[in-house]
Amino acid sequence: MRRREDRAITKHTLNLYAGDYEKLQQIHGTRIGAAKVIRDLVDFHIKKIQNEAEQKMGLVGDLNVPLEEKQSEQ
Repeated sequence: MRRREDRAITKHTLNLYAGDYEKLQQIHGTRIGAAKVIRDLVDFHIKKIQNEAEQKMGLVGDLNVPLEEKQSEQ
């Protein structure tokens, strides 16, 4: 019996390098499957990129530098 995913999935066509899909199937077997491994890799990559972006945004917000207006001379 197949285990259902925790989140909804959609079908997409994906071009991989020759032999890579078969290698994933050999490494992980039919129990997990290459498609599940690819889904998890893509999900991990997206979460990593988002996390890095959030960390950078946090640094900008923590500067707390007062801005001074330049007074014009007349």
